[in-house]
Amino acid sequence: MTLLSTLLGRQKAGVANACKEVDELEREKEEALRPLTSGIMETGMDESGDYKRQVSNESLKDPQVQALSQQLKEWINDVLTDDHIVVKNLCEDLSDGQVLSALIEKLAGAKIEHKEVAQSIASQKAKLTEVLNQINYHLQVVDDGIKWNVDNIHNKYLISVLHLLVALARHYGIPRRLPSFVKIQVLQITKATQQTETISEQITGDEEREHYNFAARQQERDVFDTLFDSAPDKLNAVKGSLMAFANKQLSQINRGCSNIEEDFSNGVNLVVMMSLAEGYYVPMYSFSMEPEAYDHKLHNVTLALNLMQEAGIPRPKCTAESIVSKDLKSTLRVLYAIYSKYKHLVK
Repeated sequence: MTLLSTLLGRQKAGVANACKEVDELEREKEEALRPLTSGIMETGMDESGDYKRQVSNESLKDPQVQALSQQLKEWINDVLTDDHIVVKNLCEDLSDGQVLSALIEKLAGAKIEHKEVAQSIASQKAKLTEVLNQINYHLQVVDDGIKWNVDNIHNKYLISVLHLLVALARHYGIPRRLPSFVKIQVLQITKATQQTETISEQITGDEEREHYNFAARQQERDVFDTLFDSAPDKLNAVKGSLMAFANKQLSQINRGCSNIEEDFSNGVNLVVMMSLAEGYYVPMYSFSMEPEAYDHKLHNVTLALNLMQEAGIPRPKCTAESIVSKDLKSTLRVLYAIYSKYKHLVK
């Protein structure tokens, strides 16, 4: 065999191997996009409390359930495209918290520490606990409204996974409308008697309305959109008026502010203003007076927004994250909402 034929043979082998790798990548992509079937959808069991619960085989074959799972999977893959993350199986791939960590970081700009892959069950659950706490903060859900927990997500229980992802999709917006009124039949076994019954779990509601409401909120313009776009010359006057109002309130306890973006980004002044305006004391243990970590700032701002809602103040067009990120327009919206409610207190 000549040297030339040997080199040509190696070249052909190299091309063949490269083509094989491309084919494998294409097959992996196609597999990830293939609709779910009962054969590849893995679903765990909820063993909390007095019952064991498992999704029925009929529901796994339900086209509506499969369509919902597929749309959520495609949405996650779209969001995480730049991270080169491909989710093939919702329950399996989300169970250790790694994908959920990347997802909430991308959606909310959250900062999750300990991002390394967890190997042991204990470390996976610790990671998942941290991630779910972050998600619950950003979704601003109370304990009674949470339909997922660490054990169920880690055990790959489909019901909890879908509830969690639907909540995230509604909060942050999903380009496609999810299927409406999806129900899953669950086999519930009483641990003490082993008695079995079938119950129905509602996963989605009127998603057409949810999708429309989200789109409407995104498109809705307010006075601050107009101010920033069409009347920037008046911006300083508005900032000055709101600053004067805030300083008047905060001066009651010898506090003050000089920079709107900076001085309200950690939430302390917002909590203080609400407590002064409403005439109640916010316990020191319920928020941080000198927050340094992002999580503590986010907690303070979320608390302030909840106090505003409890006082009957319409929710401003902003998120807690945008306040912590020192977004001027969001901060002005919050201060103006407080001013509109309590301007009569300033004399």
